[in-house]
Parts: sequence; structure tokens; C-alpha cells
Amino acid sequence: MIETRDSNQPDLPPLGYNTRHIILAIVLVGLFMCVLDVQIVAIALPTLMQSLGAGIGEVQWIATGYVIVVLATVLLFGSLSHSLGNGRLFKAGLLLFTLSSLGCGLSQSIPELILFRILQAVGASMLMGVSVAIIIQVFPPGEQGRAMGYYTAVIALGLIVGPSAGGFIVDLLSWPFIFLVNVPIGLVLLVCTLRYLTVDRDPPAVQHFDYHGAFFLIGLMASLSLALNTLSNPPIRLDFFGIWSGIFLLLLIAFVARERSVDNPILPITIFCKRSFLLPTISLILYIMAVFLLLTIQPFYFEYVMGLRPSHIGLIALILPLSMLFASPVFGWLYDRYRSSRYPFIGIVIVGSAFLGCGAAFSCMDFGLIIALFIIGGISRSIYQGPNSIEIMTALPPAQQGIGSSLLTALQYLGILLGISFATFLMTAQLDVAGYSELTDAGPTFLAAIFGNCLYIAGLLCLAGAVCEYKV
Repeated sequence: MIETRDSNQPDLPPLGYNTRHIILAIVLVGLFMCVLDVQIVAIALPTLMQSLGAGIGEVQWIATGYVIVVLATVLLFGSLSHSLGNGRLFKAGLLLFTLSSLGCGLSQSIPELILFRILQAVGASMLMGVSVAIIIQVFPPGEQGRAMGYYTAVIALGLIVGPSAGGFIVDLLSWPFIFLVNVPIGLVLLVCTLRYLTVDRDPPAVQHFDYHGAFFLIGLMASLSLALNTLSNPPIRLDFFGIWSGIFLLLLIAFVARERSVDNPILPITIFCKRSFLLPTISLILYIMAVFLLLTIQPFYFEYVMGLRPSHIGLIALILPLSMLFASPVFGWLYDRYRSSRYPFIGIVIVGSAFLGCGAAFSCMDFGLIIALFIIGGISRSIYQGPNSIEIMTALPPAQQGIGSSLLTALQYLGILLGISFATFLMTAQLDVAGYSELTDAGPTFLAAIFGNCLYIAGLLCLAGAVCEYKV
């Protein structure tokens, strides 16, 4: 059984308990907008190149810069949530996200657009960083599984809707509206937060802020993001990767030394000493790496090996998130009913087994088996992801759940970058060993083996995560 409250904590009802479902809707709509904006821009990049007269390197920063900024800042805002309050930080993030979306839509040049895109990412970081903490705060233990199931489903829905929504908006209207669509939704949501999001027990606390730690934290997360971004953009510049990795290691050492020496650290290093917190977080990183390894290679596989059209590939890409979307609330309900810490272990084992099966199916080009395993993989992701998030959050005392929530977001974005970078590296390395410079130079049979090997590795990553989840 999972302990959700310290024995020293008074038995108080969660703030916002009576309006918890309204609060959940507010949080999920805000989360949906943030996840949507990770994907929605990608489809508009060619249009942005033509409209604003920019090169591919410049417009690529509109997509990758968003992820890098979120990863670089989300832990900082998580540390501030304890003193400022989860609700206040959510409202501030929503306001900044809405205003910067307006700025993106009104931009007349690439530098303007990149600037407002960075501000939008900061707002998203504030908003997403406390989302899980608010859900855990307002729902009692017997309802947290179902609430987190909806949280997981909304992430899947954002991944589904993003690319198609971007293409539809650009074709029907124009590129500014992929940003402007956030404005009316954000304004309505802001009004709702003022009325219902009353989850802060105390006024903002005045305490010393660790500016040096904040500098080191932002620097080390940004340098890590840039190092991984270098690996995901072939031809891979190992010199750039080495420089950014070196900067990351230096800043990491400085950050750990700083956090151990201050009274109010931004990220309490001691939380990583708790096995009940550390092992599920390692498992989550490995799991997301594996998922995005698959998501990165699947369009190349279906086009270059199976010979499918982009429209058909887009439909196939919906299978995993759709399966997850429909299954997440069901398994969230089951988790509440039969509360067990074994759920994440069972889920990730099935995910890993499905990915290993996909490796074999990719290699032998068995389309029917691939689709069946995609469905199994999507359903089993629902068994793992929501319960694993609850395991991570409830391993921390209430005072640290703000930083835990933001750490969950940071881990997910780190896993995304690691998965994309690892997939690109694996494809490039296998092609180089065989003497090919591009995917189009190799034949379908050889490519099928390459992609199959990638999925074998994805399956092994999940099984390594299962080892972290195993409880005697």
C-alpha cells in the first residue's frame, strides 16, 4: 500500500476538494495546450520559412527551443512552488503562456517569434511544473489513480491532435493562428482559475532565494539539452557534443556542491537518497526514452520499408496514443480500486515485451503483428505511466510535492530528448558501419533490420526500467 501522507501531518481535507473535478478540468485544459504546442508548430515550419524568409536552422529553433526552455526552467519553478503556492504559480504561468501566444501570433520576424516562443515555453514550464502537484493536492488517495489516468490521457490526446491540428489551421487560416488559438482558451481558463483554483493554504512566504543555484540549474539543463540536440541533428558534430557535455558536467558539479551548502536549496539533493523516489524516476526516464525511440523511427520505417504514403503513416501513428487515451481512465480506476505498487512494474514489463515483439515484427515486415503490438503497447503504457507518477509523488512529503511535480515534467522532456537523440544516433551509426550515408541509399530489407535493432534496444530499456520498479 502507498502512504500518501506523513503521520505527522494533520488530517485535513484537501483544499478545493468540493470543486476537485472543476480544478482537474482546468489543469487538464492548460496541460493540453502546453503539450499541443510541442507538436503543433512542427507542421508549420515550411510555411514559416516562406512567410518570414528564414532558413531551416532558424525555424528549427521555434520547435526545439520550446522543449529546451521547458527542460531548463521547470525545476526552478517547482522549487518556487512551495513558497509561492501551486495555484498562484499555475495562474502566473497560464497568464504568461496566453500573452506570449498572442505575441507569437503577431510576430513579424523570426527573432520576434523566437523571443515570444521562449516566453511561451517559460509559461508552459510554470503551468506544467505544478499540474501533478495540484491533482495530488485536491484528490484523496482513493481517487488519485483515476485523476492521473485522465492526466495521462490528455498527454496522449495532445500528441494525437498536435500535428493534424497544425496542418488544418495552417491550411484553413494561416500560421499565426496556431498560436492565436491559445488566446481565447487561455482567457476563459484564467477566469475559471480566479473562481475555482483556491488550493493555496498560506500567503506567499518570503524566504531567501538561491540565485547562484538557479543560475547553475538553468545552465546545466540548457547545456544538456543542447548536447542532446546536437546528437539528434545529423551530421553529428562530436566536437560540439563534447563541448556542451563538458559544460554540463562542470555545471552539474557546481550545482550539487552549491545545493549541499545552502539552507533553502532549489532542488533538495536528499530526495534522491530515497529509493522509493529514485528508482521510479530512473524507470520513467528509461520508459520515455524507449517510447520516443519508437516514435522517432516509425515514420521512416513505414515510408522507406513498407512504402506507405504520409497520410497512411499519420493514421498508424494514432494507434499508440489512441490506445493509451481510451485505456488510461480505465486503468486509473482499477488502480484506485485495487491500490498496488505492482502496477508500474506490470505495465512496463508488458510495454517492454511489446517493443521486443515489434523489433521482430519490424525485421520480418509483418504489418498485422506490428499493429497488434502497437495496440498492446498503448494499453500497457496506461497501466504504467499514471501509477508510476503517483508512486513518485507520494514518495515525497507534501512540502516537496511541488518540486516533485516539476521534476516529473523535466524527466519527461529529458526522456523525449534522450529518445530522439538515441534513435538518431542508432540509425546513423548502423548506416555508417554498413557504408551508407543516407537512409535512402539502403534497401528495405537492410533498413528493416536497422529499425528492428532499434526496437530491441527500446524493449531492453523498458525491461531495465522494470528492474527499478520491482518490489520484493
